[in-house]
Amino acid sequence: MADDLTFLLTERMRSAVKAIVTRVASLPHAPAGKEDMVKRLGAKIKRDDDVISFSDVREISEIFRKLKLEAKEHHGYVHELLQGSQVHFVEEEKKDDRDPEFIRWLEKMQIKADRELIFGPKREKDAGAKSVTMELGLGLNIILLMLSSFFVLYTGGQQAFPDSKVIPVLMGAAGLVGILVIETILIIARDEREELRRKKRLVKMDGTKKNRKKDL
Repeated sequence: MADDLTFLLTERMRSAVKAIVTRVASLPHAPAGKEDMVKRLGAKIKRDDDVISFSDVREISEIFRKLKLEAKEHHGYVHELLQGSQVHFVEEEKKDDRDPEFIRWLEKMQIKADRELIFGPKREKDAGAKSVTMELGLGLNIILLMLSSFFVLYTGGQQAFPDSKVIPVLMGAAGLVGILVIETILIIARDEREELRRKKRLVKMDGTKKNRKKDL
C-alpha cells in the first residue's frame, strides 16, 4: 500500500540520485540488478519531475547505502530522504454519470422555458413576426389619425373663416402636430411599460436558471 504513495521530489532526493549516477559512472558497473533502476532515476532527475513514488525513494536509499555514499544532511535512509517532502494527492476527475440524451433534453427544455419567459407561452416562434406587424399597424394608425385631424380641423377652419385661406391650413397643421405629440407620448409610455415587463421576466428567468443548476 505504501509503495503506491507519491511524494513531492525534494532537493535532497535529487542530490542523492545525482551522487548515485556520478558514482556508478566511475565504476565498472552498477550494483547488481540495479542498472536499469539507476538509469531510470537519472532520467527522472533530468526531466525535472516534481513527484516520485515511495518505491523509488526506497530504491534510492538502498543504492545510496550500497555504494556507501555520504552526504552532510543524511545517510541515505528512507525517512531522511523524505524529510521536507509531503504526500502528493492526485485529484480525481469527477465523472458525469448522467445520461447525455437526458442532458440534451434538459438543455432544450431550458431554452424553450427561457423563450417563454421572455415572449410569453406559445408565442416564441412568431414573436418576431407579430412585433413587425404591430409596428407597421401602429405607424399606419398614426398616419391616418394625423391626416384625419388635419382634414377635420381644416374643414372646420374653412367653415369658420370662409374668407381666409391661411387660418384653415394653420388649424389643420395644429391638429396634425397635436396628434403627433400625443402619439409620441403614448409610444414612449408603452415602450417603458414593455421594458419594465421584459426586465421582470429576465429577473425571473435568472432565478429559474439558478434553481435548475442547484437541481442538477
